[in-house]
Formats: sequence, structure tokens, C-alpha cells
Amino acid sequence: MRTDKSDKILACLRLLCGLAAHIFALAYVIMTWYIASPGSSLFSWHPVCMSLGLGLVMLEAILIFSPESSLLAAASRKSKVRAHWILQSISLALAWVGFVAIVTNKILHQSSHFRSWHGTLGLITVIYITMQASFGILLLYPGAAKRWNWKLVQLKVYHATFGLVGFILAIVTMVTALYSNFMLNNADTAVWWWSLIALVWMALFVMNQVSNTTSHYMARPSVPL
Repeated sequence: MRTDKSDKILACLRLLCGLAAHIFALAYVIMTWYIASPGSSLFSWHPVCMSLGLGLVMLEAILIFSPESSLLAAASRKSKVRAHWILQSISLALAWVGFVAIVTNKILHQSSHFRSWHGTLGLITVIYITMQASFGILLLYPGAAKRWNWKLVQLKVYHATFGLVGFILAIVTMVTALYSNFMLNNADTAVWWWSLIALVWMALFVMNQVSNTTSHYMARPSVPL
């Protein structure tokens, strides 16, 4: 009885933590959009697209597979996989739009590129998630990996692990954005701290989910492709 009660409590806590992750992500995007005023300038599209693509869409793409926090909890595994790669494609497209916007804006204003931690990490993040998404195609066509004699469970563990690295890179990049002139000059103290808490919460929640997922895969017997 105690075990059943403890399991129910833990399940409830996981559900609440997942709900908080969704709320934090949406709130972060709304606050960023409010500060940036989409369309007010070319630069405005940088924080708008990056916050939406990396702060919300990518998070939802990952949480699709969460037992407690998925927005498609009742969907089949095949449907979740389809939703995952569609959301990740949208996330990547938004990241590149945001990246092109800031690069173009700097060119027009004859400003230097990638001189700050935020700019450097942003460049690394965009390149990394592009490569990660490309390798993720192997999971859509696992037969293509036969020549390397990889197992499906190996591909899933690698994809989840390296995907986590990409998400953490995105979160760290967005945290450094909080120290940019744009945020320091336009966000009040409450918004700044709320944004930081939201980003940290999302990172911790995704780290926990991926850790549980990879542990689950590793516990399963390896099945050749």
C-alpha cells in the first residue's frame, strides 16, 4: 500500500513538473516577444524566432515522448515519432531564420560578428543542432545504418544523448542572451529572473527525461537492425 501511494505521489509530482515546463516555456516566449515587438526591426526577429524555435518548439518536440508530459500522450509511437521530427524541423527552420536575421542586421550596421559569448555559442548551437537533426534521419531509415552494424537501441541512445547536448547548448545560449544589451536595457528585474528560472527549469526537466529514457533503452536487450 505504501508503495502504491508513493508511486501515485511521484507520478503526480512528475505531472506537475512537466506542466510547469510547458508553462515556463510558453511564458518565456511571450515575455521575449513582448520585449522584442516582432516586426519593429530586423533585429526583433532574432529573439522572436530563437525563443519560439529553441525555447518552445524544441522543448515540445522532446516532451512528445514523455510518459507524463507529452501533449500526445494517447498517440501511437509512430505518431509521436512523426510529430517529433516535424516539430524539430520547425524548430531548426526558426533557428536559422533567427540566425540569418541577426547576421544580416550586423552586416547592415557594420557590426562585428561572434565577438561575445552569446554570439559564439549561438553559432555553435545552430551548427550543432543542424548536424544532430541530419543524423536523426537515420532513425527514420534505420536500415541505412546496417553497413556499420549498428543496433536500433544504440541509435536511439546516441540520438537522445546528443539531442540533450543540443538542447542544453540552446538553453545556455539563451541564458547568455539575458546578459545582452537588448535584455538588460528592455527587461525589468522580474522578467529577467522569470526568464532565467524558466530556462533552468526546462533544462533540468529535459535532462531528467532523457536520463530516464536512455536508462530504459539500455536496460532493454539489444536487437540488431
